[in-house]
Amino acid sequence: MIRGMNDEDVMRIVEHGELVEFASEQTLFAEGGDADAFYLIRTGVVALRVVEGGVARRIETLHEGDALGWSWLFPPYKWHFEAVAETPVRAVAVDAAALRSEFEADPAFGYRLIARIAEVMAKRLYATRRQVVNLMGY
Repeated sequence: MIRGMNDEDVMRIVEHGELVEFASEQTLFAEGGDADAFYLIRTGVVALRVVEGGVARRIETLHEGDALGWSWLFPPYKWHFEAVAETPVRAVAVDAAALRSEFEADPAFGYRLIARIAEVMAKRLYATRRQVVNLMGY
């Protein structure tokens, strides 16, 4: 997601981030939890899943270079999915509240970042659509 961004924007994101690590099978976040960060995956594999009736269904697999999470952008700032490490994962967890403050201070920066996040959202929605079509047997 940050590939191709100008250096100043990347630094504004990274200054609100911290390196985090997750073991295989560890949950990065759970549906309904506070969406207080978003993640830039540096290494590893993460399963993005939706949980319905106690059954978790994978909607996408994320890898190095992928961004994870957009629920931090929209009140009430709660996760709508769950993310689980399939392998050991190293990521940058970016403080969502700090980034939203940056958007308030510099709307042009906010627009540039949200435009990139919208691209990620569109791809994820398309992946979900494909899965629904496959499940329904169309």
